[in-house]
Amino acid sequence: METVLEKIGVEKLRKSTIILMLFSLILLSACSNNSNVKDQSETNEFDHSYERIIVEADTWIITEDEFIEILKTEHGEQILQDIVHDKMIHAEAEKIGITEEEIQEEIQFLMTNIGAANEDVFYEMMEDQGISSDEDLRMRVINHLVIQHRIGLIGEVTEKELLKEYDRGEEVEARHILVEDEDTAFKVITLLEEGNNFEDLVDTYSRDPGTREVGGYLGSFRRGTMAPLLEEAAFTLEIGERSEPVQSQFGYHIVETTGRTLFEDEFEDVQELLFSTLNDRKLFKMNAEEINMLESLDISILDQDFEHLFK
Repeated sequence: METVLEKIGVEKLRKSTIILMLFSLILLSACSNNSNVKDQSETNEFDHSYERIIVEADTWIITEDEFIEILKTEHGEQILQDIVHDKMIHAEAEKIGITEEEIQEEIQFLMTNIGAANEDVFYEMMEDQGISSDEDLRMRVINHLVIQHRIGLIGEVTEKELLKEYDRGEEVEARHILVEDEDTAFKVITLLEEGNNFEDLVDTYSRDPGTREVGGYLGSFRRGTMAPLLEEAAFTLEIGERSEPVQSQFGYHIVETTGRTLFEDEFEDVQELLFSTLNDRKLFKMNAEEINMLESLDISILDQDFEHLFK
């Protein structure tokens, strides 16, 4: 079941039903309280008559303001991040022009591929995966479509892609130069194109102490053992070919493939491995693009409790 969800790129659920319900209550209470709440300074600090009471016991109460403050303190950051994310995705979906037909086609694709006999069975299966409602599923699907439109990864992994990946071999050997920023990476590429020695540039520019002493050599590796984009570059390049700058959490890499070992197993025997590899790369790119979208937002946080978010 999890594999099918990953197959269409639907991200894992990030907020619980309880938080959504509580957030809805916050919105409703905020709207209803604006015109009715008296100035607290005019009342005794122990007088809660000006507040809406939501829980009452023999010797104590819980007011709406108290409830909201606790929610804000304990869950506010996650709720605010989720709201910003969802608004960003909806705005991008409208900009791209994602249609209701596309959304329904994607939901139908998922329903068909998990073998649900009808919608009731389908949504029961979705609940088992932590997707709590039709609207929740729609949000996941819209998110999926937006990111795929932005990075051009429409559709599932095809057999043609798998066969192409199979031809790229079981293992590759590669070396790299790791630099701090993209401008430096392009400078190094220019120096390589002008005929400068790779090992010399490793010694001068590379920020990877683990490979600097061996000319940037990364060794021989199989799929799933390197950062997805580095792995993709190494497997995609021809022997002796160099990549454009490849970004990772460590900086920017110039990758050169130096060797390749072909599969001894038949395609049918490694098809599942190849599918998993390609799907993981697509999901990685989708997640990275989502982060890029958030980082590029021009937003101002006006509540000092949350001003550290999105920096």
